[in-house]
Amino acid sequence: MAMNQIAPFLLFGTVALFMVALIAWGMHYAKQRAKDLSDVAQQVGFTFVGKNWSGPSLSSPYRTSILQRTHGKFDNVMTGSTSGLKVSLFDYRYTVGKSTVVQTVAIFTQDLQLPPFELRPEGLLDRIGDAVIHKDIDFDSHPEFSRRYLLRSPDEESTRKFFTPSLLNYMEQTPPEQNWTIEAVGTSLIFYRGFPLKPADIPAFLDQTSAIARNIVSSGGITKTTGPTGIVRDF
Repeated sequence: MAMNQIAPFLLFGTVALFMVALIAWGMHYAKQRAKDLSDVAQQVGFTFVGKNWSGPSLSSPYRTSILQRTHGKFDNVMTGSTSGLKVSLFDYRYTVGKSTVVQTVAIFTQDLQLPPFELRPEGLLDRIGDAVIHKDIDFDSHPEFSRRYLLRSPDEESTRKFFTPSLLNYMEQTPPEQNWTIEAVGTSLIFYRGFPLKPADIPAFLDQTSAIARNIVSSGGITKTTGPTGIVRDF
């Protein structure tokens, strides 16, 4: 058989071996990550439930959370409590167009109703966009907060009342490098960044996010959200 006839078979075989190796590596990585996160759960006093979880209960007429706007899958779930807050922490996988996104997400749940909002670091594109659509909630009394954060809500009045001077001062003092996106839905606060955390970083992640969640709940002006129940609204 001539070389030009063998070449396609060699190419196909090489690609097939590469795909098999890639799948094997992915399975090994997933298995090792599950084991490492199970060990972390035990370390922080949580219960590791893996994939055996139906997801959080997010009762809100507003779709302010990434978990409501996407249809993803939960993995490596661990549950527990800290500082009087119930906690669910997990890997969340969802698709955006043709891309797959995986993030480490923590949900802190308590008994008080929160106004629906999204709070995250404000970038250049956010400032350009806000010049057109004006959805960023700013506070003249706290220019540093307004400079650092993008705050959006379908219920601006309740959100403004909730972000008291004490809470605004606290958020101004939060280290910028933490870069959390924080979403409020019903009685839950949701924290995440744009990537999955290493298992070794989970304890620090819990310490940082639980401290912020505790201060948001204690410093915020708690008020019932408005709007007819059962109506789904984007913002």
